[in-house]
Amino acid sequence: MNWELKSGLIIIGSLLWQDYLEKEGDNIRLNWINSNLDFDNRIQIKIPIRYGRISESEIPTMVFFNRMKKKLGFGYVIPFKKLINNIEELTCETVALSTAEGMKGNFVRSWGVLTYLLNKNKVTTEHKKEIVSFFVKRKNSKFDMNEYKIRPEKSCVTKSLKLDIDWIEPILKSDTEKLNSFDFLLATATKPKNKLLTFEEIANGIKSDSKRKYFINNLSNGIITNQDFDISKLL
Repeated sequence: MNWELKSGLIIIGSLLWQDYLEKEGDNIRLNWINSNLDFDNRIQIKIPIRYGRISESEIPTMVFFNRMKKKLGFGYVIPFKKLINNIEELTCETVALSTAEGMKGNFVRSWGVLTYLLNKNKVTTEHKKEIVSFFVKRKNSKFDMNEYKIRPEKSCVTKSLKLDIDWIEPILKSDTEKLNSFDFLLATATKPKNKLLTFEEIANGIKSDSKRKYFINNLSNGIITNQDFDISKLL
């Protein structure tokens, strides 16, 4: 029996605006986006995010952060073009996402993890069990949920690789019905630095980012945090 589950992708960073993975022209992300995502029907959402990770190139990047649940930022949900009908199709969709994120088909890397978020008001108990089991089987010994929080904050990822945040809300109330039609969402959660980054640390990293322009590209494409005004004053 087909599942016929509607799914989408939460995007809070460069997957929205950078169409290459390692170098300009490799088209890895562009080809995946064109094949898998329905960008024309993207929905802007409220979500708990902040600049909390320093990348290998010393650029401040985005993390999910439960402490921001009362100071939500803006991200996007992008629908997948096709419904998920079985485990095999879920495997294809998640592995393709992992590849586009530079995770090489894995669900757990040293810097982040592929997660899911269930719509409890729509997904059935049977489908929930199958999705949870699917993700649990793809964990490995590198995964530690405690690395996805800053103490005493609650981890934003559970032991089963579920993104541990509330079901998201749209910025526009007119998008509520559309957003609530999803059975589940996928997202990539990255590890935060083991302490809160100050506005000064974030601003200094942004100033040195002359090539990728992560902060500017996020801002201009509608990925916004509650911190952005204070950060901008230091640029």
